[in-house]
Amino acid sequence: MSNTATRIIVALIAAPIIIGLVIAGHWWFWGFVQLLALLSLKELYDLGTNTSALPQYWTGYAGSLLIGLYFMLADTAPQAFAQLLFPALVLSFVLGVLIIELLRNKPHPLWNAAITIFGVMYIGTCVTSLVGLRMAFTGRMLSAPVLQPFLSNSSLEERLHIGNVWGTWLVFVTFLSIWTCDSLAFFAGKAFGNHKLFPRVSPNKSWEGAIVGFLGASILFLVLSRYLLPFLPPLHAVVLGGIVGAIGQLGDLVESLFKRDAGVKDSSNIIPGHGGVYDRFDAAMFVAPVVYLYIHFFLLFAR
Repeated sequence: MSNTATRIIVALIAAPIIIGLVIAGHWWFWGFVQLLALLSLKELYDLGTNTSALPQYWTGYAGSLLIGLYFMLADTAPQAFAQLLFPALVLSFVLGVLIIELLRNKPHPLWNAAITIFGVMYIGTCVTSLVGLRMAFTGRMLSAPVLQPFLSNSSLEERLHIGNVWGTWLVFVTFLSIWTCDSLAFFAGKAFGNHKLFPRVSPNKSWEGAIVGFLGASILFLVLSRYLLPFLPPLHAVVLGGIVGAIGQLGDLVESLFKRDAGVKDSSNIIPGHGGVYDRFDAAMFVAPVVYLYIHFFLLFAR
C-alpha cells in the first residue's frame, strides 16, 4: 500500500473518532487532548535525547496533566482561585523539576532541566489549551456582554447548551482552518511555488504556498464563523483566520527546526503514513493558545 493510501485510510478512521470526542466534550475531550499532549511531549523529549539531553519524562507527564487540569477548571472555578491556579502549578512544577534534577545525578543537568520544563510549557500548555477553547462558553464567560444578544430570553439550561455548541464549533472551525491552510499551502507550493520560504529549516516550503494557505484559512474561518459562531463579529473572524494561517505555519517551521537539530525526519512513526502525533498537531499547538487568548481578551473580556 502506498504512503498516500495509508494516510487517507488512517485519516478516514481517525476523523469520526476525533469528531465524536469533540462533540462529547467535558472529560472525554479532556482525556483525548491529554493523550495528544503526553504522546507529543514524549516525542519532543525523544528529540531532546538525540541532542544529548536526559529529560525527566515522568515529571514532564505529571506537569502536563496538571496544566491540562487547569484548562478544564479555569472557566468554571471561582475567579480568584482560577487566577492563582496556573502560576501556582507552574511554579510548583519548575521547583519540582529542579529538585529532582539535583537528586538524580545525571550529566548535563542544566540542559535536562531546561528541556523538561520547556516541553511542558510548550507542548503541555499549548496542546491542552484546546480544552480551554472547547470550554470557553460553558462557565462564567457566558455572562460576557458580547454574548448576551444571542442568549436573551434563554433559561440557564438553554444558555449552557448554546455555550456547549459554540465551544464545539470553535474547535471544529479552528481545526478545519488549520487543515485547509496546510493543504492549500502544500498544493500551491507544488504547483507554482518558486520562492523558498525558509530553506534553512524546511527547503520545500514556498512563499507562494504560505500566502495561499494564509488566505484560505482566513476566508474559511470568516465563512464558517458567519454560520456557526454568530456572536463573532466579521473583523474578529478575519483576524482569527489570519492567526490560524500565519501562526500555524510558524508552528510547523518550529517543529522542522527541532527535527533538523535532532537529525530525524519524523517525530515518531506512531501514526501510519503520518509520522508522529507532534508531526500532525504542530500547527494546532501554536494556534490553539493564541485563539484561546484572543477569544478571551479581545472578545469575552472586552467591554
